[in-house]
Amino acid sequence: MRWTPLIIAAVLAGCSDREVASTTKVETVVVKPIDRPIPSPFSILDAVIEGDSLRVEVQFGGGFRAHTFTLSSDGAATKSLPRQQPLRLVHDSHGDMGRALITEGRAFDLTPFRDPSQPMVRLALQGWSGLLDYRYSD
Repeated sequence: MRWTPLIIAAVLAGCSDREVASTTKVETVVVKPIDRPIPSPFSILDAVIEGDSLRVEVQFGGGFRAHTFTLSSDGAATKSLPRQQPLRLVHDSHGDMGRALITEGRAFDLTPFRDPSQPMVRLALQGWSGLLDYRYSD
């Protein structure tokens, strides 16, 4: 919603709600807490596929709280063959303000990203150069 000087001036001048509403639609803005993690900076040092898992080595600042990483789609898979699936890691530091440089290994299940019509999907992981070939068979 855009506040124009006219509306703000009308409110400050003590105009009634009816007068303001007659010239412009007034909307109520409700501020809600964020229900998803706020992305925190991190680096991907290594990324490999082992079976149905994506194994990454990540590095981030912290030291006071446990950090969580989730793997999510970063858009639809391409229609090219083999398909390319853009992925991204989302890092939630849970407000950890520590300064230690932490390096950890994490693993993520890749089965939700399979294409049943193909034996392979190429994964384009944001923050990692190159594509990762995820080969599978049913």
